[in-house]
Amino acid sequence: MKKLSRFSALLLAVLMPLSLAACGGGGQSTDKEFSAGVTDGNTYTNEYFGFAATLDENWTMLTKDQITQITGQTAEALNDENLAKMYDDGKVVMEMYGVRSDNSTVNITVENLGTINGAKYDESGYVVESLKQLPDQLSAGGFTDIKTEKTTVIFAGTEHDGITITANVQSTAVHEVLACVKVGNYVAVITAVTFGDSNPSEILDLFKAI
Repeated sequence: MKKLSRFSALLLAVLMPLSLAACGGGGQSTDKEFSAGVTDGNTYTNEYFGFAATLDENWTMLTKDQITQITGQTAEALNDENLAKMYDDGKVVMEMYGVRSDNSTVNITVENLGTINGAKYDESGYVVESLKQLPDQLSAGGFTDIKTEKTTVIFAGTEHDGITITANVQSTAVHEVLACVKVGNYVAVITAVTFGDSNPSEILDLFKAI
């Protein structure tokens, strides 16, 4: 897990700018009642956003305690009561984090944009706002040769706006692809990361529509 700890800086660097769109927070979607995603063994299911994935034996799903270590939260923050408040307050919540045997990772964050920002930002706008500060955040995390680009990705059978990132960290090539999925006032960001010559897009292909 040594490389995972190196990657935590990248994870937090990406997470921070992606939360900038939700400066308001609060408010509920009028289109669909929100429900959080659920991890059961190596299967993650999110009925609200309509996708799921079952990862094979090469993957390890992090526990809530391990996720709190990466995000810097306390374990109490991820109990049901506090989680509900975090969603209501427009905080970014990491719902899932998987690590493959080759140190590739996938994580899912969910954010409530609130009524005002939920109407203001579609997937494309959310990505554009994220890209404004993403390079500086990655540089602060120790990454070099950074290239970021707005793109479209096929995720769970549907086209969505996203971001591709290539960079180097400690002489290792990092490849990252993010898919942005917006339903109502909520946004899920699915982030796949690989090292060396591996392609992160094949990780996104593991997710299917439900």
